Amino acid sequence: MDRQQLEQGAREILLTNLRKGVADWNGKEFSFVVPSLRGYPFQWFWDSCFHAIALTHLDLEQAKAELTTLMSAALPNGFIPHIIFWEMDKQPDFLSRNIVGMTSPNYSSTMQPPIIAYAVERVYRATGDEAFKETALPILVRFYRWLRENRDPDNDGLIAVIQPEEAGTDCSPKYDEALGLEELSNQGFIAALNKVYSAYDPMRGDDRRILAADIFHFEDVLVNSIYAFGLRALIRLLGDAPEAQEFSREADKTLQALVSKCWDEEAGAFFDLSGVAENPVKVVTISSLMPLILDDLPRPIVERLVDRWVTSTEDFWLPYPLPSVPASNPKFMPGPPRGFIWRGPSWINTNWFLSHALRRHGYEELADTIVAKSHECIEKSGFREYYNPYTAEGLGASDFGWSTLILDM
Repeated sequence: MDRQQLEQGAREILLTNLRKGVADWNGKEFSFVVPSLRGYPFQWFWDSCFHAIALTHLDLEQAKAELTTLMSAALPNGFIPHIIFWEMDKQPDFLSRNIVGMTSPNYSSTMQPPIIAYAVERVYRATGDEAFKETALPILVRFYRWLRENRDPDNDGLIAVIQPEEAGTDCSPKYDEALGLEELSNQGFIAALNKVYSAYDPMRGDDRRILAADIFHFEDVLVNSIYAFGLRALIRLLGDAPEAQEFSREADKTLQALVSKCWDEEAGAFFDLSGVAENPVKVVTISSLMPLILDDLPRPIVERLVDRWVTSTEDFWLPYPLPSVPASNPKFMPGPPRGFIWRGPSWINTNWFLSHALRRHGYEELADTIVAKSHECIEKSGFREYYNPYTAEGLGASDFGWSTLILDM
């Protein structure tokens, strides 16, 4: 599949999944790409960021519209929801099959990995649209302040998620113990998540109270790597503005905390922290590699991650890398997970993150291989949600929006 064919396929998916209209609940215009028409018929936070980045290669106006729509859902306190239900007529069917924490019928009360500043930066660099940037900046400043003030109660630079789907890696085995998972299946995950949500009901909307309750308090390495990554993009967008120093200090603090609290020298990997007590969760997953996206990660750690984990054919360097869980993990599930996701298959979005990261750290050949293998997945199986890391069989949703990130690899 050559570049022209790849762009044609991506364009068809992004245009087919495009939704435009006016929301009947707030009168705002919307224009965004749903992740998948069948399984995900609304606007998702980090999906929209990925869609906008892919759209910089196809349609700059729609790239701006994607993020403008997402930012228009920001609440006065700065929070931007994980899911926005622009078309309410589709909501009842979706909620009958999914659990969503809500304080309003129009959007979720949960967040997702905060990559939005980087997405805005990419669209701004591609368009040169100063008005777009100036409109976005106050929204971004409020959002990243909200994260710091509401999700980092001990002020150590690490923000916490209050349920696994906020991290985007929903059913990853690293959450099994914290969730009290009793059955290794999607049904078991939903049952455990229901218990968490039921416990949150009296506190819903008060994130600091929820975190203090210590029901599911998880300082996730993937989320915090993306948090620092987003902060660096925000700093670049701010330029000489006084807020730049504020966020520079925060980004430095997050990197330092990742290294001092999450890095395990013996394992040669980063581990998430569970609970107010910050107990290390010694389960290696794709999250363990994600600090590689930070350009200022100490070189000895970069080399250890690459040598021990990325290039290990017993772990992540499978025929179609990089799997979401290393093959050496007893809970590794490379095939059809029936909704029990992020336990083995390879995903284009993490390949996008890590191929760019490896290239920036000087590992050109490894990056090229990940890109080539990602191309093969799409050529063999189309734009799917995720792929079997041994066969490239496409799994999950079809015509999946963020797999168009291949255009940016």
